[in-house]
Amino acid sequence: MGKQYEGNVEIYTNDTTKKVNIKPNPDGFFNKENVDKLYKVMKMVADKNGYKPNIYVPDASKAEVPVILQRFGKPYLAMLDKRDTSTSSKNSPIKVINPKDYL
Repeated sequence: MGKQYEGNVEIYTNDTTKKVNIKPNPDGFFNKENVDKLYKVMKMVADKNGYKPNIYVPDASKAEVPVILQRFGKPYLAMLDKRDTSTSSKNSPIKVINPKDYL
């Protein structure tokens, strides 16, 4: 999986592959802040034209949150599972060892 894409993107359709996709555009309307709108617009364009949105979904049962990721600098839309990004030391399975306790 790639890392999060930081730039702006635009939506385009490909009549040959019958897919709706995104490509980088510095003046594009969509970015990581409004990726929910990007997902909705891609679905609407796909439904209107009878195309399929080009979205990466690694596990369909956990796909909840749209994210713009990049691979080799090229952005793509992915549906990932929602994760809690908070880090709490009380829930961590990692314990820091004090060497003085063992000397």
